Amino acid sequence: MTELEGNFDVIIFGTGLVESITAAALSKAGVKVAHLDNNPYYGGDEASLTLDELARWADSRSTSLQSPEPHYLAAQRAKFTSVSRSPDIPDHARHYSISLAPSLIPSVGPLISSLLGSGVSRYGGYRLLERVGIYSNANGLQNVPGSKEDIFKSSLNLIEKRRLMRFLVFASGEFENSNELQDHAQTAFPEFLKSKFSLTPDMVDAIVYALAFCSSATDATLHALTRLRSYLRSAGRYGASPFLVGHYGGLGEIAQGFCRVSAVNGGVYILDRRSEAASSGDKFVVQLHDFPDPLTADILIAAQDQLPVSLQPSPAHDIPLSSIARCIVITDKPIPFPPMLSSQEGLSEGEAESSSATSGGEGAGGQKPESATPSEGPVEATPIDTSVIIFPPNSVNGGSSTEAAQALVTGVGTFSAPQGKCKYT
Repeated sequence: MTELEGNFDVIIFGTGLVESITAAALSKAGVKVAHLDNNPYYGGDEASLTLDELARWADSRSTSLQSPEPHYLAAQRAKFTSVSRSPDIPDHARHYSISLAPSLIPSVGPLISSLLGSGVSRYGGYRLLERVGIYSNANGLQNVPGSKEDIFKSSLNLIEKRRLMRFLVFASGEFENSNELQDHAQTAFPEFLKSKFSLTPDMVDAIVYALAFCSSATDATLHALTRLRSYLRSAGRYGASPFLVGHYGGLGEIAQGFCRVSAVNGGVYILDRRSEAASSGDKFVVQLHDFPDPLTADILIAAQDQLPVSLQPSPAHDIPLSSIARCIVITDKPIPFPPMLSSQEGLSEGEAESSSATSGGEGAGGQKPESATPSEGPVEATPIDTSVIIFPPNSVNGGSSTEAAQALVTGVGTFSAPQGKCKYT
């Protein structure tokens, strides 16, 4: 690489989603970009890895394998404080695609708009989320109604359905200046639901943890309602579900798609190279390991843990941090969901009588019609390949009493596991 070829407008360290979107936008605007990564793969902390790659990722972050240890790995070990894995790797390891950051894509929002506007959506595939379920020791796994149709099909009684519908209409609208929310923006969301909408404990749990995706019962009402509104407004764009799940692991493939857009527009990519020295003056100068010539740029953008040591800023203080515990489980089949009720089965006794009366149970002269459509039976249960299962606090023996857990279930339908296998992340 000549001196002219090594001179860039911008050098970006890290190929995570944020850095990849930045690289694509700058390259499309005509900016000369060099995009670097310490890792041999795209995606950074959102990467999608095979099981072999995941095992190597876990080993390098659980134990120091080099002396002296590169800054990037030291920073990763400080971020991922407790990493362990099974000693056995299942067969067909390369047929798995495991996301380091499991995610759902709302059908309406900035991410889907970016995918469509940039053309990155052409580089990947997506599948609708089939079900959302909530688990408890008392009731087992139950379907969560997220639309008007789902509510009518549910086994709730008429009063519960009306209360739930009233709340969902409220939550899908402009509630910021509503009387219900006045003086309750910071109230714990479960308390708000009980006091303002008289919802039952089971409905409260379903709304709080499976529709608003709260992590605990102390989440503030305004933030929870904002997430819930996004959920409700996303339904119906591509199908009944408000969420899409990316093929091959999700965000890692999306990040790689943005990198491809950058490369098509002139971005230069160098992976699996760590920075050995970096300096700033009139220009930033970066020397990479086992790379002959330095790279120079007017601007340097970096993920915190990928930034060269010599350019690291002073440690920030008083920044609130939260910890997330993640687990990856592979099974031979998904947890079976109960079958969805038909619309007729979802009617309570009173509703069924009303439906019969209004549909003309008897013809003229008191005679019953000659032909009548029999009530539909239960819809047969089908294997659910792509779903989310929510475990509220205290829902599992020995589980957390304060925090909820979410499991994204994917299989062969998203090309993230081989036939006959299912993964929970």
